[in-house]
Amino acid sequence: MAGLQALILLIVIPAIAWAVALLVLQSARAELARESAPESAQERSKARILVHLGYSGTPVLLGLVLYVLARPGLDAIDRGASGGVVRLEPLVLWASFAYAVASCSTLAAQTWIVKSRLRAFLGSEFGRVLPLWVVPATGVIFALILVFLVLAYVDSVLGGVPVGSDSAASGAISSFQAFALGTVAFPVAAGFSNRMRDLNQRGFVRAILIMEVGELPVLVGLVQTFLALGSL
Repeated sequence: MAGLQALILLIVIPAIAWAVALLVLQSARAELARESAPESAQERSKARILVHLGYSGTPVLLGLVLYVLARPGLDAIDRGASGGVVRLEPLVLWASFAYAVASCSTLAAQTWIVKSRLRAFLGSEFGRVLPLWVVPATGVIFALILVFLVLAYVDSVLGGVPVGSDSAASGAISSFQAFALGTVAFPVAAGFSNRMRDLNQRGFVRAILIMEVGELPVLVGLVQTFLALGSL
């Protein structure tokens, strides 16, 4: 059961979110194309959209890597290899859940930014839209680091290290829940940032500052979860 849950949370949910993002951007690009842009602009449009689609698929790829690395621990949990390992199932589940939520939040924020600023993204202001697009990606990177720490802990338990107390595990689970909730700030920040339509020097600074403010809850959740995992 743990293996199936991890598969859904680490791979299936991010893949669905990515597919939805592709459909949304494809629809927005088709609508923009009806304005009959020049051929050279269309070619540049295709190249930049492909770059975006490739990089936005990173959560799916990283989720696949995490799932492969987690298989030994997941198999041990499903077999009930030992009482200590089985007790780690809720921790692994919530760590995977946090990764799934972070992936969805990142993809939602990035898609909203590109869709709202599609003309600028495909035009001369690409260099100003890209930094706004990059900020939400830190949510997936932070989630990746935290899941790696959990997998390392599971491996150590499989190697004979005693399992931490139930209170410490409960604190770590609560921290993962807080981290997952914090990543929702990215789409919210993207919505406010998109209101800055003019990406001149002052407008760009305001837009990027709003995105950075949206990252603060994620950083708080990261530190909290890191400290909680250290107490296991």
